[in-house]
Amino acid sequence: MPDVTTDLHEFLSTRSKELSQAIEDASLPGLGSGPSNQNVAAILEQQEKTGDWPDSLLAGLWLLAGDLDRSHSFSQQDASAEGSFWHGIMHRREGDFSNAAYWFRRVGHHPVLDGLAQEYPDHYATPGQFIDAVQSDRRSDQLKRIQWSEWQALMIWCGREGSR
Repeated sequence: MPDVTTDLHEFLSTRSKELSQAIEDASLPGLGSGPSNQNVAAILEQQEKTGDWPDSLLAGLWLLAGDLDRSHSFSQQDASAEGSFWHGIMHRREGDFSNAAYWFRRVGHHPVLDGLAQEYPDHYATPGQFIDAVQSDRRSDQLKRIQWSEWQALMIWCGREGSR
């Protein structure tokens, strides 16, 4: 896996050291439906039983595990902007680009989107621009790294919002 930010590492370590380590050991998620990460999925199966993970975090974690259907079920249950954000990412990864655009429009203005636009102005000035880039080149390592930054930023945001 590419670098895990200090903020993400600290947040995940306080929730589950085992899951934190599995994420750090995982391979970079693809821009499509794969790869699946059985280690992350197995840990999530156990963690999910505790009931102390909000839907917004589970939607993102199941995306990382490569289980788009499970991620979808959690993002659909979450009516927040973050639920729509995860929903949009999930549809982008499954290749339903127009549906992804719809869900990103539902996100509206969001600090995570602002940060991505600032960090990646040539690829993520808007979510639509990134959706188009992914649709054009689903094998791009650069776009995978941007998506990884997107995932980490949204996971950290959801973790902070969930702790308020």
